[in-house]
Amino acid sequence: MRFNKNLLFAALFGLFILSLSACADHFNPKKEIVTRCVPGTEPIRKVLFIGIDGLRSDALQVAITPAIDSLIQNAYTCWNTDRGPYTVSVPGWSSILHGVWPAKHGLTENSFKKSKYEDYPDLFTLAKQIKPNLSVATLSHWDDFLKITSNEDFAQRFTSDKALYYGAIDKLMSCCPDMMTLHFDDTDHAGHSYGFSPTVSEYIAAIEQTDSYVQGLMDVVHYREMTYGEEWMVLLTTDHGGEGTGHGGQDDLPQTRKVWSIVRVPTLNSPVVQSQTNSVDLLPTMLSWMGVAPETISGLDGVKMF
Repeated sequence: MRFNKNLLFAALFGLFILSLSACADHFNPKKEIVTRCVPGTEPIRKVLFIGIDGLRSDALQVAITPAIDSLIQNAYTCWNTDRGPYTVSVPGWSSILHGVWPAKHGLTENSFKKSKYEDYPDLFTLAKQIKPNLSVATLSHWDDFLKITSNEDFAQRFTSDKALYYGAIDKLMSCCPDMMTLHFDDTDHAGHSYGFSPTVSEYIAAIEQTDSYVQGLMDVVHYREMTYGEEWMVLLTTDHGGEGTGHGGQDDLPQTRKVWSIVRVPTLNSPVVQSQTNSVDLLPTMLSWMGVAPETISGLDGVKMF
């Protein structure tokens, strides 16, 4: 039998690729994507969480963002929110949406291999333990964001921020989940491509484009509040800032670790600026708004903000 070096090389290369993939985190559409949007059951209070990836605080303050500026007028705002250590996205969003620091949720890099999510459940899981009939949804421009929460009635990834925006509008105007989380990614992409800085025009342009999506979302929120008597908590935040074209390993840089958070509630008639908050405080704040007492949940590192 003749020895075929090319076939042997191809086989060995294939085994090498398989070994790499066995060690990698994969997005599983059958597991992460859920296409049935269940109508909301809560008649009054709702939560819309808008995550804007990689948005530095000083850049947001420099950009022209009329929608966010208007939203702040009825919001608790902090420009000095500690997002905690390990300044990459998976630990950042995990701290926010599980209400605990990496020491508990176990994630210190953009990988889920060391996850302790079962010990420290996510926002949706905790809410549904008390209110099992809640309708919850996640829409994201980044695959891995869908892995951070579970028990969604609807979960979908999108190929662009624009497509995500239109998907969110559709859900708000149709089934209207009780709690919905969104993940916009263009700001982070611009930061990695051109620089995370208030002096980088491409970065600022991405922020301003995202603000136009916030405006459209708020138009629907205002419509629903006026038409149906709903009360929407709209929470905006980011997972990290950045320096240069990166953000990993920058725990000690305030422009990367100290971020911002905005919590808009319709019952607030004037802006409130908070001097210091933590990203882990956002989960108990959302749960409290939905009538789930965070103080009854053991292990949380965060506390409600008001």
